[in-house]
Amino acid sequence: MKESLSIKVAGNSRYMPEDIVKSLIYISINSTSAESGSKDLAKVIDAPSPDVLLRRLKSIDLSSAVSALNKTNMKLVKNHVMDGMKMAIDYTEEPYHGKIDMYVTRGKHKQGTDMFHTFATMSVVGKDDKERLTLCSLPVTRLDTKEEVVKKLLENSPEPSLLMMDRGFFTTEIIKLLNEMGIRSIIHAVRNERIKKVIKSYAEGNTPL
Repeated sequence: MKESLSIKVAGNSRYMPEDIVKSLIYISINSTSAESGSKDLAKVIDAPSPDVLLRRLKSIDLSSAVSALNKTNMKLVKNHVMDGMKMAIDYTEEPYHGKIDMYVTRGKHKQGTDMFHTFATMSVVGKDDKERLTLCSLPVTRLDTKEEVVKKLLENSPEPSLLMMDRGFFTTEIIKLLNEMGIRSIIHAVRNERIKKVIKSYAEGNTPL
């Protein structure tokens, strides 16, 4: 990862890019904070302090970091993933209580906030829908449309045999995009009046068009 992730360090720095990467991997695997994870790791190896780690992270361009992480992830899973697999796109919201910037989105109030860091992911789905392997992840900004996010994920992932999404992606724009790209999909429909009529028609033995 350090080859893809451009981490700026001085020539006489105590910690090199690989040390920063080790800390990031440890923090990610244990789903902990930079402060807690750095302190725990320092008990085992000579690891950068939380302040040093955060200072190095601030020097990294976010779009470059996302690209590096996705490239590294694809290298790790390339022997297990190919075109023609069943995949799913999801949005994940992480509650946030800090300052507002373009990467802070709004949503339904939970855990004391209506602000979130939102991530869109493309995953391979196993026989059990709970079995998932994440291929690609993107941060969602307040300016991104779901159509744009879906297109980016599809362009940076193998082609799925079937793409599954929840009702949050049930829009005319996304359905049109998938048709244009030739992607077979299953999307949970929003139960509005039009959909209710289609369901009723099907129950009466008609085939809705």
